[in-house]
Amino acid sequence: MAAIRERKDQNGKVSYQAQVRIQGYPPQSKTFLRKTDAKQWAIQTETEIRTGMTIRKNSASKHTVREMLERYRDNVLTDKANGGKDHKTHIAWWIDELGHYALSEVTTDLVTRSIDKFKKSKTRLGKPPAPATVLRYMMALSHAFTVARKQWNWCESSPVENVQRPKVSNERTRYLTDAERESLLNACKNSSNPDLYLVVVLAISTGMRKGEIMGMRWQDMHTAPDQSFTRVHLTKTKNDKARSVLITSPALEMLEERRAKLIESRQIKAATGLIFPSATNADQPVDLRKPWGFALQTAGIEEFRFHDLRHTTASYLAMDGASLLSISKVLGHQTTKMTERYSHLATSHIDEVVRSMNAKKFGTATDSSSAKRASES
Repeated sequence: MAAIRERKDQNGKVSYQAQVRIQGYPPQSKTFLRKTDAKQWAIQTETEIRTGMTIRKNSASKHTVREMLERYRDNVLTDKANGGKDHKTHIAWWIDELGHYALSEVTTDLVTRSIDKFKKSKTRLGKPPAPATVLRYMMALSHAFTVARKQWNWCESSPVENVQRPKVSNERTRYLTDAERESLLNACKNSSNPDLYLVVVLAISTGMRKGEIMGMRWQDMHTAPDQSFTRVHLTKTKNDKARSVLITSPALEMLEERRAKLIESRQIKAATGLIFPSATNADQPVDLRKPWGFALQTAGIEEFRFHDLRHTTASYLAMDGASLLSISKVLGHQTTKMTERYSHLATSHIDEVVRSMNAKKFGTATDSSSAKRASES
């Protein structure tokens, strides 16, 4: 509803503030010199808001969840790293689950019951989905509704908003031991898939996310004049912020060998396109899920995800004395908060820093003893 308030400034000048408040929408206000102008603005603003509500209500009845999710998949996910491949899996599940409902029919209770059903399902390993997986499925549907509401005017609100989210611990720091790393790399090198070994080496040596590696293109690689290193410019990242990643040997040597073979086989001047394309569609990255799972099984490594290779990089850097700020820069974190989980691995480096400070400010025990003997003689 609209309200008009009369106001006076310190000089006694009168103005009129119009306010429009409608449940579910942010309050609107504007100040006028004439009361009639304030009333006219309030009536027009309220009408526009209510008209928009009607349009959204009609759209919510007209459009189905399938329509919303397919439009979201085809127009929004394509801008994500790796083409939103993992997200498309989530979207496909929701299309099967709720696709036949009109948007207006989807309630918080309906989404909650679908989530409960998903929690009882089994993964490829025969286990229930982890809380983090459940959350990712929820957020896929939630973001689709947000886009439908804000950009397409298809609905008034999101039924996912009030669904209770599972508690997720992001403090997992599973990383490869030296023995596990050697076993995994040997399994990948002997894999029937020709891409797996280089992809895993890149993941460990750079800390890049899987989607970032699979989205790499030849034209995004920039090699130093002396060819000692290469930087790959990533434009599609998780936080939508472009960054540059250093690639050195042995990954660099393997990439250059791959590039040379590609140029020779196709008889072209320069390699372009995805570095790891699918054999059936050059515009889509290769699917490594099965060869990756088989390599883990061959290496005898359990409870390990591809994303844990990223934790492995960070852990190795921490144990080698890198600062948390440096690690966050390598991983592309916006702050060091996500990097703090690796701080306990850098104790030897921290100990050395403390020793160095004490030696400089107080002198080492040997220095102190020598100084004392010198003063006595």
